[in-house]
Order: sequence, then structure tokens, then C-alpha cells
Amino acid sequence: MALFGWPKTIHWTDFGTPVSSVPTSYTGSHTDCHIEIDIDFSWNGTVRVKPGGDFQLKDVKVEVKLDSGATWVLAGVPTASNQAKVLKHEQGHYNIAGIAARDVERALKKLRNADSSALEADANSTANSIVGDGQTEEDTYDDVAANGGTDHGNDATQQATWNSKIAAAKSLADLP
Repeated sequence: MALFGWPKTIHWTDFGTPVSSVPTSYTGSHTDCHIEIDIDFSWNGTVRVKPGGDFQLKDVKVEVKLDSGATWVLAGVPTASNQAKVLKHEQGHYNIAGIAARDVERALKKLRNADSSALEADANSTANSIVGDGQTEEDTYDDVAANGGTDHGNDATQQATWNSKIAAAKSLADLP
């Protein structure tokens, strides 16, 4: 079992060459920068835990990675006075994804089933559910303060609260 790509400290260089305007493909409301994170998971078939026993997944791999084609920053943001605040907020997104990936890896490691095909179906369902929960957390993280979010990092009090909760999180269940 293996988790790759997290923890990781992100840097402005992870956002590629700064762009002069918000990409037309971007449909979000935040306009300084955008980080797109993928969680990939795979395994190499199944193996019996012991002869005649349940199956478990073999060679599980979970990876957190930046989607460089959809990650961007506007020119000037990496040198603006608020650059540390903006980058810290984007690090929060990466850490929420990392916690989700860790939860996927742990869940897949624990799965057992007497039927190999059913185990693989359970694994896909379990992993996709956890990844979806992570995306929901990221959406809440960006939401307005009235809904428990940071308003894309613009609400300093909420951002500080989220920073603490992310740092203390043992799983997605520990986040708001």
C-alpha cells in the first residue's frame, strides 16, 4: 500500500507561468488563482489474505497530484502583498485533498471480501465516495463565511479556523 504526493508544500512555481487573465475555461468565482488537484487510485488485482480466506487488494497505489493544465495564477499575485495569504489558502486545498487520499489508502487497505470481483467493486465505490467527500470539503472551504467557509481565503477568522482544523485532521470526518 502506498500514498504518493502528500504531504507536500506547494509553491508558486507549481502554478506554472502566471497568466494575464482568467482562463475562459474557468467557471469558478475566485479570480486570483486556481489549484486543481487529482486523486488517482489503483491496485493490481486481488490476493487471498490466507488460503481459502477473504480477498484483499494487491499493490494499492493512491496519488495526489496537481493538474497543471487546470492550475493557474494571475500575473502579479505571486509578488503582491497578499501572496502568503493566497498561497496558504491554496495549500489548504492541497491538504484537504491529501487527507482524502490518505483516507482512500487506509480504506482500501482494510477492505476484504470473499468474492474478488465484489471486492474490486467495493473498492471503486469506497474510493470514489471518499474522493467526493473531499471535494465537498474543498467546496465548503471556499464557500462564504455564513456557510462555514473562508470566502476563498478572504475571511481571515474563518481561514485561521480552517488552518487549525486541517492541521489537526486525522481524517475527512475531522473537518467541518
